[in-house]
Amino acid sequence: MYRFFCYAMLFLAFSCQKPDPDTISPEYPDWYTIKAPVDEEIFGVWGDYDNTLLISTITSVFRSTDQGKNWQKVAQPTASVFGFLMYRDTLFAFDGLLTRNGLAQSLTNASRFSTDDGVTWQPYRRYNPDLDAFEKASPSPLAVNPVRSTSGTEYAINRVYLDPPTQATRRFETPGIIAQTNRRIDLPQLHQLRSLYLDRQQRLYIAGTDAVCGRGHAGENFFFCNSKSGRGVVYISKRPQP
Repeated sequence: MYRFFCYAMLFLAFSCQKPDPDTISPEYPDWYTIKAPVDEEIFGVWGDYDNTLLISTITSVFRSTDQGKNWQKVAQPTASVFGFLMYRDTLFAFDGLLTRNGLAQSLTNASRFSTDDGVTWQPYRRYNPDLDAFEKASPSPLAVNPVRSTSGTEYAINRVYLDPPTQATRRFETPGIIAQTNRRIDLPQLHQLRSLYLDRQQRLYIAGTDAVCGRGHAGENFFFCNSKSGRGVVYISKRPQP
């Protein structure tokens, strides 16, 4: 009986243990954060924090109207969606990236469209010369890194290299962003950052993975702080960017 009682107490003790708290706060002095509803990194974001938000992960598109507290899966395309563009009264989703030096630069290949702010989606099979022209424009409305504010200031994901320039393959980290004025803005935690977006109020959205706790330096294992596969996070600036 005594042995059974001890086992029962041990089981109760383990079952009452609280899970480790999430290292990412929903709010910081300069930022709000939202998180993906699934354990996948966030590639793209669109919308307005105070109204409707869309995020894209490797498998799905999600929509929220309550600042990311609840999400509805609105599309599960066959190819990953990397970002969105509202053109006139139509919202387009893009499944391609034009890259330079391995860093995402701008969206390409509109694959789906929505006329109700992302509630429903249809395959896009037409040709729109305006979308092609956007790819060649400077600045391009399809840009995801860097992005340019209405005042003309560019914001880019900051790459901090860990290896010397002479090394063929150089590791790097993305602690935040850097403005065209060389103003560096580091995020509260380290993430693998994927894309940038400016809303109509010129608030900056920074999309990427979960926070990184194991950085893989000097034989250390790489791992995320709060998830197995890098559950995505978006930082949203509380104030418009100059």
